[in-house]
Amino acid sequence: MNIMPLPIVVSGAGGFIGSHLCKLLLQQGRHVVGIDDFRSSNKRAISALTAYPNFQFIEADIVNIDNLNLKASACIVHLASAKIPRYSSGWDVIENNQKVNSAVLNYCIKTNTRLLFASTSDVYGKNPNPPFSELHDCVIGSPENKRWAYALSKLFMEHALSAAGREFGLNYQIMRFFGCYGPGMAQGWWGGPQSVFIEQALKREAFTIHGDGLQTRSYIYISDLVNAISLLLEKSELPSQVWNICAKPDSSIGVLDLARLIYKLVNGEDEALFQFIPYESFGKYEDVRHRSGLNDKAQALLGWQPHIELHEGLIETIAQMQMEIGRT
Repeated sequence: MNIMPLPIVVSGAGGFIGSHLCKLLLQQGRHVVGIDDFRSSNKRAISALTAYPNFQFIEADIVNIDNLNLKASACIVHLASAKIPRYSSGWDVIENNQKVNSAVLNYCIKTNTRLLFASTSDVYGKNPNPPFSELHDCVIGSPENKRWAYALSKLFMEHALSAAGREFGLNYQIMRFFGCYGPGMAQGWWGGPQSVFIEQALKREAFTIHGDGLQTRSYIYISDLVNAISLLLEKSELPSQVWNICAKPDSSIGVLDLARLIYKLVNGEDEALFQFIPYESFGKYEDVRHRSGLNDKAQALLGWQPHIELHEGLIETIAQMQMEIGRT
């Protein structure tokens, strides 16, 4: 493997994906510069990385990237982002992501730095034809519904990257992440339904189900996801394009079935209790019924495919969360 002589900059390094990616790159012998302001991440994730001599950390808001005195880098992996505003403000998501994404993009244009951008499967939106390939249309819902603020902020950045590639020759890759899970993921809804369900199963609480629970999703284990990012970093000769980073489409699972599986893995039984929460309780809100993706491009051009099955990955994730919340 060719080790890049210049450092990799990772924004959102203290987050779930960012900390796992930094650890993998450091173990590969790369020099990594991590940036995070800990607005929504954990300092413990960074403290575990400081033992590596090839790691440098900058505690800062990446929106101030022009003032961070960064040296030349091989690539910026831009992971820092506000999330879907289910319990938060659509305005905050739009405003924060626009500021951060614009700062990073303009910096990369100015310095001619390669950029790997973390987008989301949410951009496929209301397209009714999963599993999605990278060529599927992005169908975003009404601006009256704050749920689409996150997807739109990501899709805007995708279009900005494409325009920057044409106008300035910027080298970029767009990574559309589908549901990701694993040890170290955030607790609560920030970590997704899988995180909420594990905590509720550990406490033998009723599962809170948004909508009817018949929505289906696919989930990718964290080590598989960061391996895909690593391969993209290695292949600097690739033309700029979009990538689905996702599990196989036949691995998708219903939300209710995911809850039942987690309860059985935790408690040895599947007699879980459910508390159904209508979407109306979030104001104007809607969800996507079915989401899964095709990863054929990543398999063909990167030689990548996910290896960890959901059952296997959940066992590892549950064990870690048991320690986190002190249950024996």
